[in-house]
Amino acid sequence: AMLENAKLKRSPMVLLPYQQSWIADKTPVKLWEKSRRIGASWGEAADTTLLAASSEGMDAWYIGYNKDMAQEFIADCANWAKFYNLAASDIAEEMEVFEENNEQKSILTYVIRFASGFKVTALSSRPNNLRGKQGRVILDEAAFHDDLAELLKAAFALLIWGGEVHIISTHDGDANPFNQLIQDVLAGKFPYSLHHTTFDQAVEDGLFKRVCMRTKREWSEEEEIAWVQSIRDFYGDDAAE
Repeated sequence: AMLENAKLKRSPMVLLPYQQSWIADKTPVKLWEKSRRIGASWGEAADTTLLAASSEGMDAWYIGYNKDMAQEFIADCANWAKFYNLAASDIAEEMEVFEENNEQKSILTYVIRFASGFKVTALSSRPNNLRGKQGRVILDEAAFHDDLAELLKAAFALLIWGGEVHIISTHDGDANPFNQLIQDVLAGKFPYSLHHTTFDQAVEDGLFKRVCMRTKREWSEEEEIAWVQSIRDFYGDDAAE
């Protein structure tokens, strides 16, 4: 027993502190202003999987801005379901009908169903109308969505029936509707929760240590400093954004 306890003490938490903070926040509408590639969507998938698997949960609708994002998110949910040892179906490809400009539009989706009766659906493209849907809506990389205002209006309609809206994104300029929404929240115009994670904050919370774990490389302070600089050099003039 003492040996097992020692192993547990050495074992890192599965989720980093900023991912834990996001999941612990139960505000119906929350925004995450974040750096690229810090595992935000992966952390969201962990929480969404538990939500859909719970008998007191709800359906979840993931909207990225391309097919690859949808496939990556649903694969993350499938992996979390295995990690949690939850009763879930394999990923299924299905067509889901959405209404757009008074016309019905079929969108390819990736679906996982749980024994709870709820499901996680990741959409390959973006509808402007979520009429008739219920549950949690996840808008990933929201700053890069066409007509974000209309999409938000459609998503917020789900709040009437106890739904949730999670808005996650990096920035795409000061004039972007995502940035304007953040400024409105900071000004107190909306009762939404705002999370802010820079690249430096993610590294301080252990991002590079986690990268080392995944890539089986030895961590050192010197290696971390060099890695951070290499990432900044890669993005060049866009590094701050």
